[in-house]
Amino acid sequence: MQDPKALFDIWFVQPLKSLEAIPNGAGAFIALATSCFLYERYADAAIREAGSQYTVEKQLMIDFNISEETAREFWTIMRNGILHKGMPKKKDRGKNLSGWRFEGEFTQAIKLDKTNGSFQELQVQPWLFMNKVIELWQDNIDLIDRNESFPWARIVD
Repeated sequence: MQDPKALFDIWFVQPLKSLEAIPNGAGAFIALATSCFLYERYADAAIREAGSQYTVEKQLMIDFNISEETAREFWTIMRNGILHKGMPKKKDRGKNLSGWRFEGEFTQAIKLDKTNGSFQELQVQPWLFMNKVIELWQDNIDLIDRNESFPWARIVD
């Protein structure tokens, strides 16, 4: 099988969607982790394609309609924390980062809530994040094989 869209579907979309069936949202954490690395691959390809000076965080701002601060907090806390150590990051260089919360009822994939005085809370709706990442790839599947260091695999018959 060689079709990138079909491979993306069987390797990522179907397994990610199956996580939604796990009771009490327990599959959301793995869906978020997987979606973070899929988003990073997408953002890297989109940035190279545009030939711009964007960073992954700036691409995140565009794709999720969030502020630079929110994008930076998400990338530091969620992406770096979960993909490097298996949990969201609490401190960076000795400094406390924003608190965080996952909630299936949130209406935005990523939001930095500052309504509680000096306390900031990074609010993440994992399923919305996952669905947006899947949508970005499905709409731009031609970008999936643009990484020379990590080429898209094929199934050999």
